[in-house]
Amino acid sequence: MTIGLGALLLVSACGGNETAVETNVTEAAAPVETPVAAATPMAAATVTPAAPAEKQSLDAFWTKFRAAALAKDAAGIAALSAPVVVQRGDLDDAPEKRLSPAQVPAVLAALLEQTDGVDAANRTQRQMLQAMPVPKRDGAFPEDQFRFGNMEFERGAQGWRLVRLYYEAAE
Repeated sequence: MTIGLGALLLVSACGGNETAVETNVTEAAAPVETPVAAATPMAAATVTPAAPAEKQSLDAFWTKFRAAALAKDAAGIAALSAPVVVQRGDLDDAPEKRLSPAQVPAVLAALLEQTDGVDAANRTQRQMLQAMPVPKRDGAFPEDQFRFGNMEFERGAQGWRLVRLYYEAAE
């Protein structure tokens, strides 16, 4: 019988002065075969892929935009804005400004504190936004456009986005 170096070191480290090691095993152990359960068949994926951005519903967008605007969530508002948001004044001859998404939250915050000049109750646009959890479509606009107060939204390749603001700072 051959003893491995590790076993020999173990025996000598434990105080064994003998050089011969006896084994108490009289016969080799029979290998035990463990039955293996049959493989479970893989279930087909049932997750429906998300709709492409251009198919995003106005209701889904509105829920996110409204929550971000009411919470004054600058990052959320910027993410839901077009790469360039056009800011127009109240009059047609007012100069047009081009805003980056990072500039939109400050302008939107000021706009929400004003009335839109059309609401019969003379509410601020923030109050109007609070009162409108579901967007109400105006048949005058195409399916891929929506206007609320002094804000316009369009659905494009990236889904619905804020694209225009009608706001002129008081001087």
